[in-house]
Amino acid sequence: MTDKERSDAGLTRFIIGGLIAGLLIGAVVGLLVPSIGVGFGLSIGMAVGIVVGVIAWYIRRPRT
Repeated sequence: MTDKERSDAGLTRFIIGGLIAGLLIGAVVGLLVPSIGVGFGLSIGMAVGIVVGVIAWYIRRPRT
């Protein structure tokens, strides 16, 4: 695998991890805060999870 392929595979791993964490945290926040609701909590959790995953990948990515 070249460095570019390895870097892209790492991005996918970080995004999937961020999505899973965002879904779990969003569901819990949606259950605990009735005014938000579970659906909106899941939506916000997924969006934040993707953003945090990309930022984490950018910090940890291999430098070429």
